[in-house]
Amino acid sequence: MADWITSSSNPKVKAIRALRMRKYRERGKHFWIEGLHIVHEALATGATVECLVYAPELLTNDHAKALATQVPPDRRLAVSSRVFQSLSDREGPQGLGAVVQMVDLPLEALPLSEELLLVVAHQVRDPGNLGTLIRTADCVAASGVVVIEPAADPYDPRAVRASMGSLFALPLVRLADEAPLWHWAWEAKAAGWPLQVVATSAHGREDYRALDYRRPTVMVMGSEGPGLPDSAKAQADALVRIPLRGRASSLNVAAAAAVLLYEVLNQRSGERKSSISTSG
Repeated sequence: MADWITSSSNPKVKAIRALRMRKYRERGKHFWIEGLHIVHEALATGATVECLVYAPELLTNDHAKALATQVPPDRRLAVSSRVFQSLSDREGPQGLGAVVQMVDLPLEALPLSEELLLVVAHQVRDPGNLGTLIRTADCVAASGVVVIEPAADPYDPRAVRASMGSLFALPLVRLADEAPLWHWAWEAKAAGWPLQVVATSAHGREDYRALDYRRPTVMVMGSEGPGLPDSAKAQADALVRIPLRGRASSLNVAAAAAVLLYEVLNQRSGERKSSISTSG
């Protein structure tokens, strides 16, 4: 135990704890992840792990112990269970976490293809919703996720936890505003790509199942409260709605994304074809 850090006031521990705040994440362009599954995904996908933090007292199985050795010794930090608890926002932490480098991609890094499915989180403010949306996009093998500000930080610990490691599986682009996205889409269309921009709205003209998604698609999801602004709706080639039959006036944005993205997957996999009337 002599080589373990046992003080929560240790400068390295304090620097990691500061990553709970967005300004410190942005300053150093790195963020904190925690848990066996998420650390495993980071390592398996080749994310740049700057420091792996582990509490030997809490590593209770061989898989956890093996993960703790997958980075060079000079990038490992052993801490006591009490110190690890001070870094964790969970009850009963698993004793394994890491500081990981952010990857900020430009829109141009997203390759155009006939199978393009780009998921746009337009000013989604809740970190849990954003993380779940990223996880859902990964489940349907989307081409990438674009986050338009002002929005929750996809590197917020709550978003990272909700993504369950999918944050490392998909290209992620963050934009300060929506204008670059529309310019990128316009250029793709001008180059001959049959790209469609699909936006969601409670007042959409078409049932979401009536659209043909077997072409390159940009799916734009709005924020939890007001939804998409008129500026975004004006850029859409199709404005679709999800029918609601109960008392609720809207779906959670992450739930709505799951409904829409699995319709895309169903159509593209040939499991069924849309034949829903747009009347009503």
